[in-house]
Amino acid sequence: MRQEDFYKAFTPWYHRKVGGSSGRTICLVGIRTAESLNRWRAINTDKGTYGGIPWTTKLEPDVYAGYPLYDWSVEDVWTANAKFGFDYNKVYDLFHYAGLSPHEMRVASPFGDWANNGSLALYRAIEPNVWGRLVGRVNGANFTAIYGSTHALGYKSIKLPKGHTWKSYVDFLLSTLPEAARRNYQEKFATSIEWWLKDGGVLSAETIAELKSLGVKIELKGKSNYKTDKEKVTFEEYPDDLDVKDFALVPSYKRMAICILKNDHLCKYMGFALTKIENEKRKAAIDKYKNL
Repeated sequence: MRQEDFYKAFTPWYHRKVGGSSGRTICLVGIRTAESLNRWRAINTDKGTYGGIPWTTKLEPDVYAGYPLYDWSVEDVWTANAKFGFDYNKVYDLFHYAGLSPHEMRVASPFGDWANNGSLALYRAIEPNVWGRLVGRVNGANFTAIYGSTHALGYKSIKLPKGHTWKSYVDFLLSTLPEAARRNYQEKFATSIEWWLKDGGVLSAETIAELKSLGVKIELKGKSNYKTDKEKVTFEEYPDDLDVKDFALVPSYKRMAICILKNDHLCKYMGFALTKIENEKRKAAIDKYKNL
């Protein structure tokens, strides 16, 4: 179970276990929206709040989740720890000894997206016994620890091979994949192309101004039905690459190439979420192996 799913399931369970219909229950969750857009979405929903307090979310009748630290920065957290002597996970001391800055320190699963960006290699330094077990059990763990934060897996500044456009490079990368993986990417890429050419996605005024300054042919479609002030935009042609500040929010064949290099089969980097079928497959796999 992901921690986000646990948060949602725990509070209703606790409400029924302790209070039932006799009162209201709120579960306080320690997340900071600066870390993730998905975390910001967790508190910015249409599900309702408790008494109009913006950092609360209604889960079901009389059951709420609260995120009182949602706007804290990393500096706020460590200032509070120093000022008030709060207890904290001492693995952060090991991160410090390993030379990480506070912004680079993160306690997470060894095989999540963050792990591919270099944190898996830290196990060799701070948890050598666990690292030995990981290498002995998980194929590719050592490879990912060595190359996970390099160009080889789509991190840092990816360089376009000589003689290629990003579109032709995507075609080449697709040709190297097994049929099932290739078809999965092709379906998602086709959805992205159709979306940005016909329906349109939302972009900020700053990004729209950048696109216009680059001479990119776009059409403004007005406000969308989403809860945002951003404007809906379609492209005349699907871009090969775009030199804009919010690169990860605009479509491009370069983003497709990055997804393939990262083995991002869900294409989260391109903004895709799990489909209904993918969720069902994930649940089936969890049910199959949960008792092993």
